[in-house]
Amino acid sequence: MTHYALDAQAYWRRWLPRTHAALSDPDAFYRQLADDVQERVSTAWDVLAEIHLTSDITDPTKRANLLRLLLRDAEHTVMQALVHLPPEADTAQPATEPAAHHARLREFDSLLAQQQATVRSLLHSDRSVSETSDGELAQALQLMPELLATLGTSLDELRSLGREI
Repeated sequence: MTHYALDAQAYWRRWLPRTHAALSDPDAFYRQLADDVQERVSTAWDVLAEIHLTSDITDPTKRANLLRLLLRDAEHTVMQALVHLPPEADTAQPATEPAAHHARLREFDSLLAQQQATVRSLLHSDRSVSETSDGELAQALQLMPELLATLGTSLDELRSLGREI
């Protein structure tokens, strides 16, 4: 098993014991979950690198360190969304094995696609911050809070202009 699968299995055993116990084939489930995480980490990492890995960073060591940092950020974001789910309460019912996982994947994929589209349109000057809705900005900032600095603005500045972000 990959480290994503092992992390998920350990977390779910500890914090989601009823859901873990309800899995009909835990090894297959955790292998698939790890594959899903890996795919989304790669996508999120690409988006973060597009924002932060600018042409003015020419030192190979700095570029490598930045890429490692961005990878950790992407992993954290994806793991929080797909693996490190809220612990089960005493009254919680276990989620159904494939349906709950696939619902989380669809929700995360949708969010990531919207964030990616917003970020790319802003970075490529297809539209400006003022042309972007508060909801789109808030959503993009969930994945990459440093985006506004890259665009030459800040949350405080946008809020002073009446934006509700």
